[in-house]
Amino acid sequence: MMTTAPLHDAWTLRIDDVWRRAPELAGSQLVAEIDALATERPATDARALFERACARDSAGQEADAEPLYRAALQTGQLDPYRQTRAVIQLASTLRWLDRLDDSEALLIEELERHQRPGHDAPLHDEARALLALTYAAQGRGREAAGLALATLAPHLSRYNRSTLTAARQLVAEVWEREPVMAGPAPVELTEGRFLLRPYRPSDLAAFVAGVLESHQTIGRWMKWAHAGFSTADGAEWLAHCARGWQSGTCYEFGIFDRETGDFIGGAGLNSLHPVHPFCNLGYWVRDSRHRQGAASAAVRALSRHAFDALKLARVEIVVAQGNEASLAVARRSGARHEGVLRNRIRGVEGRAEDAHMFSLAPGAT
Repeated sequence: MMTTAPLHDAWTLRIDDVWRRAPELAGSQLVAEIDALATERPATDARALFERACARDSAGQEADAEPLYRAALQTGQLDPYRQTRAVIQLASTLRWLDRLDDSEALLIEELERHQRPGHDAPLHDEARALLALTYAAQGRGREAAGLALATLAPHLSRYNRSTLTAARQLVAEVWEREPVMAGPAPVELTEGRFLLRPYRPSDLAAFVAGVLESHQTIGRWMKWAHAGFSTADGAEWLAHCARGWQSGTCYEFGIFDRETGDFIGGAGLNSLHPVHPFCNLGYWVRDSRHRQGAASAAVRALSRHAFDALKLARVEIVVAQGNEASLAVARRSGARHEGVLRNRIRGVEGRAEDAHMFSLAPGAT
């Protein structure tokens, strides 16, 4: 997750509460409530400026929103997710104000920034989609269709390459991102009725819904799974996962139903030792999909991947004392229980806690 300004501090949770009630509020009331919270922060605070701009945008006050978006961006203090949101929403505001060339220039500048090495590029496809809308408003229908198709192509179940080829015949630049991978190329793993694959931007809503559905269970063991888990939190997690694949430092997978495509949970190989050939294997399953074998399937698939593709010699499963569901999965997987290690993990309260150590090795699964 983010290591700069926290995305779920008390102030942000109160802001999120206002936005949850926004459909029930008149535009003027929404602006007033957000402004009241903004006064609790310095006048030049980036997040306060951003939220004030969003409120006016939502209330149809585009002319008042524009300078606030610009002020928030000029601080340079927005986290990557909100910075991209601010650019996209400012560009949308400019489009509504019929300043189409300004909207286009702003989005192209943002997309060029996304293509620089090391940039996380949150909301990349969203920026492309809005640029397509701007092209359409400018009367550039072929370019709008081409960019929209190029944005859609990676998310299709079939015909991805042919759709992208057709899109490139309509528009000169499609702003496709092809990150250079330091680690193995992303792979999809199957185990019975389950599919494990790297997260995609289109998984964001389902991922956040799964966390919120399950925060009272997985939140007992994973600090990041809390009642205020937001779309911004989810976007940062997906960006973290993408960075892990690109750098070869961790390999996080979503667990999906092979037939329906429904999101079931998450699992990953992480904490890869820089010298010795072993890593940690973790997993979680959303509440509505418990007792269907998803976690056990993930352990089987990921341990095979660790041994066959990553050439590791050991996979560890570390389970907090009292986490009976995860303990049961580790035992069913055939992992060897090596004991309870003192102060092995940091619990959700921040204290060092004992944990069970299990291990898997090639040929033993």
